[in-house]
Amino acid sequence: MSKIKILDDDLITKIAAGEVVERPASVVKELVENSIDAGASIIEIEIENGGISLIKITDNGQGIEKDDVELAFLRHTTSKIENEDDLYNIRTLGFRGEALASICAVSKVEMITKTKDDITGTKIYIEGGEIIDKIECGAPDGTTIIVKDLFFNTPARLKFLKTPSREAMVVSEVVQSLALSNENISFKYKNNHKIVFATKGDGNLLNAIIALYGRQVKDNLLKIDFEENHIKIEGYIGNNALGKNNRSYQTLFINGRLIKNKTINAAIENVYRSFSTSDKYPLYVVKLNMNPQLVDVNVHPTKAEVKFQNDQEIYRLVYKAVQNAFATAASVPNVVLGPSIENNIERNVSPQIKSEEIKFSFNSLDKQNQDINNSNTFISYKPNVNVKEDNQKYINNDENKEKFIEDVKNFEDEEIIDNRALTLFPKLVPIGQIHLTYIIAEAENEFYIIDQHAAHERILYEKYLEEYQRTSIHSQTLLTPKIIDLKASDKEFLLENIDNFAKIGFVIEDFGGNSISLRSVPVIYGNPNYIDVFNEILNEIQQTSSGFLGSVNKIIYTMACKGAIKAGDKLTLSEMNKLIDDLRRCQNPYSCPHGRPTLIRMTYVELEKKFRRIL
Repeated sequence: MSKIKILDDDLITKIAAGEVVERPASVVKELVENSIDAGASIIEIEIENGGISLIKITDNGQGIEKDDVELAFLRHTTSKIENEDDLYNIRTLGFRGEALASICAVSKVEMITKTKDDITGTKIYIEGGEIIDKIECGAPDGTTIIVKDLFFNTPARLKFLKTPSREAMVVSEVVQSLALSNENISFKYKNNHKIVFATKGDGNLLNAIIALYGRQVKDNLLKIDFEENHIKIEGYIGNNALGKNNRSYQTLFINGRLIKNKTINAAIENVYRSFSTSDKYPLYVVKLNMNPQLVDVNVHPTKAEVKFQNDQEIYRLVYKAVQNAFATAASVPNVVLGPSIENNIERNVSPQIKSEEIKFSFNSLDKQNQDINNSNTFISYKPNVNVKEDNQKYINNDENKEKFIEDVKNFEDEEIIDNRALTLFPKLVPIGQIHLTYIIAEAENEFYIIDQHAAHERILYEKYLEEYQRTSIHSQTLLTPKIIDLKASDKEFLLENIDNFAKIGFVIEDFGGNSISLRSVPVIYGNPNYIDVFNEILNEIQQTSSGFLGSVNKIIYTMACKGAIKAGDKLTLSEMNKLIDDLRRCQNPYSCPHGRPTLIRMTYVELEKKFRRIL
């Protein structure tokens, strides 16, 4: 007797429904996407009991023609694609023709629809996939769908639903995402007869974000606006003040479709962490628009995941777009002394100086600096102590420190600093050091405290990153190659990535057995222990699920950190000048690659207030 049986159509439909309709939120998503595809400018969503008892979607879209109403509820019927070629050029949110058939198979559905060309509308009632009634009726242009008693005929699936409040939360997240992806559509969302939110539909994404997350987020959002190779990336990302404990505030769209993608998420979070001082996750709404042929949306039953033709290129472009947003909007923290300095950090504060303002002459400051250099003296500031020492070249037992000092001789004048550098923060005059860790520097109406390690780390990070992106990080050949013994798996991994390691300056050869020969190493200031750096990089790559590509930034962080000037290193005024000048030329001079600030500032107005010279 044959064990293989052909399933009946009813069971096949319910199995398919289980793939498409997981919970009330799935129904809401599919129906609202149909409304969007229908060209609606107003969409109203209403649920009761978490969507289990009732889901109602009303739109003013183009409606469904009378002859197509019944067809719309059959499996694999759609107006959005016609042949196989259309699968690779999908511009609508729905396209498989499964949503309505799946929904009506496990619920009681009533639909009222009318096109602008029809005099009357059509009302159809379907229960468990069977058409119960169909009549003509009066109706406005558009479509209203009411879904009742979800999973009434599949009690096993009904038992797996969460509480109504939890299901309502998931529905809310879906509706929020759809509203964010379509800022030109007015959304109104009700839960148990109460309005949860409403958006204007004025085409302004920022207004949609404010409607959903509250007005308090406005001042902490950075705009993303980037285009390269016909791929447009836009949206907003929250700064450090909007850091979240989970990823539920992350919204990503590809050609208007809400998706999740590890490659894009990794790019965004890697940039965020380089500008953030916390371990939290960023809030963001990011949209990518590209040729549909570059992305496959037909790889997941719920269309929640996509596949890109070139993951590495997408990672690079998203990283660059988000990095530009942070670099453009970044600013220097302003120190305001009070009961708690940490709780009174302000950003972009430029108060007007009042009557008793002290004027500083830059001519005199420049002369003082020149006199200091000419007299061959060095000033190091410590608490309550002023110390003068010989201004000799200080070499911190590092051969490469000589190169750093040699660079100082070629210090470029202010006139040839590029225009972009001039807009970041003003030309500073270094005064000295505190605890051989922080550089004090003056501007006209404020002074800055610069963390010398964080600043140099940022400079080296951007230098190494530019070298890596251009060709490869500069390397130097070792007089005696270093032989390193590894585990078999580590060696296999290294040999597979031998070209990638060459790009970061490590030239490797197979030495037989479980050994490799390290022939060249990257040129890193400070001459750190290259074996330790190499092992640390290897360990970092192996611990990252995204492989070498996802580790590049952390690798460069490591190299910059190892080579940067350390706390406790004594610097001459010329070295401080060079450091500050190089920092001004950075794309993001405000934080080190790990997110710590490189400098803070205090206005002289605030200082005057503290000494009660002005009110």
